Amino acid sequence: MKKMIMSLILMLLVLGLITGCGCSKKETTKKEENEVKINTNENVIKDQEIDGIKMTNTSMITTNGITKLVTNVTNESNGDYQLEEYTIIVKDKEGKEIIRIPGYVGETIKAGETKIINSSVDMDLSNAESIEYEVKK
Repeated sequence: MKKMIMSLILMLLVLGLITGCGCSKKETTKKEENEVKINTNENVIKDQEIDGIKMTNTSMITTNGITKLVTNVTNESNGDYQLEEYTIIVKDKEGKEIIRIPGYVGETIKAGETKIINSSVDMDLSNAESIEYEVKK
């Protein structure tokens, strides 16, 4: 009889451990909100032209502290353009440089052709006042 009671207690104990019954385990489910900020400052999204290359339809969107900049890069010259890389210079309202973001094309842009370039940085740039481009051939 003693063996049977011990076996029963042991089975209940094992069952309790497997199912988690009797535990005061707090389960927290944190639903992270996606905080999206769109920088609509005119000096950020305006069209710009550098060395026959036109940057248009620029958007700067920050989501949870990560900023993504998307711009169309169009070769408006009469010949092919070898654009290896460009640098995006982001400035604050005093005109001070906040950060330089590399933008890679890495290939020839044919005359009249448009490429969409995506650049991102692990930084909230939603309050940036302006951006400038620097072309590296």
